Amino acid sequence: MKNSNPDKKINKIIAEVTTVTIPLTLQEIKENITVCTNNPSKPSKGQIINQAFQYHSQGNISQASKYYQYFINKNIKDERVFSNYGLIMMKLGNLQEAELSFRKAIKVNPKFTDAHLNLGGILKKLGNLQEAEISTRKAIKLNPKLASAHYNLGTIQIELGNLQEAEISTRRAIALNPQSTKAFINLGNILKDLGKLEEAEISTRKAIELNPDSTTAYSNLSEILMDLGKLEEVIRSSK
Repeated sequence: MKNSNPDKKINKIIAEVTTVTIPLTLQEIKENITVCTNNPSKPSKGQIINQAFQYHSQGNISQASKYYQYFINKNIKDERVFSNYGLIMMKLGNLQEAELSFRKAIKVNPKFTDAHLNLGGILKKLGNLQEAEISTRKAIKLNPKLASAHYNLGTIQIELGNLQEAEISTRRAIALNPQSTKAFINLGNILKDLGKLEEAEISTRKAIELNPDSTTAYSNLSEILMDLGKLEEVIRSSK
């Protein structure tokens, strides 16, 4: 049975960890990286890190990057700094540097779930699916209740062609997060390719119920209804 094309039909995520918009290029971030530590009160490492996190959470990526790079240049090993800097590199499209940063975070703290999850996402983007699966499964082992990890594993299994395993992982993601439109859309696609058209229809309709503005879900539903021979419903839904 022919697998669906995940790049065309299935919404893909690296991890549900940040929605920060990166306004700068990589070169702009690397230029003039200086952190003022001449304050007479001599702020502690913790205070400077907290300031970096505050900038990051506020969307001030330029300043956050300066602080993260300052720590990295000082050879201060903190898994949170490596992980957050990896997220910025990921958003900038510098996947190799992001991968390196996440690996450094894991080296500092092998039980850092988010780093394993995000490394899996980077490896998936780089096409290293087997390594991506290993890293994502590690995140799940560390936190079995992490819905995004099960979701990501499902998308990896889709690309590996393991649709039965993809179904299991995606159903687990839904059990942990029943409000995930993306997971219901993916499950519908998986079920469609497995020939379970009635179940695929139910899952896709659930995605529409959760997000009535999802054009992907409506498009997928039309394809499923056509495969089911429900042409009248396809015509009604297109009006």
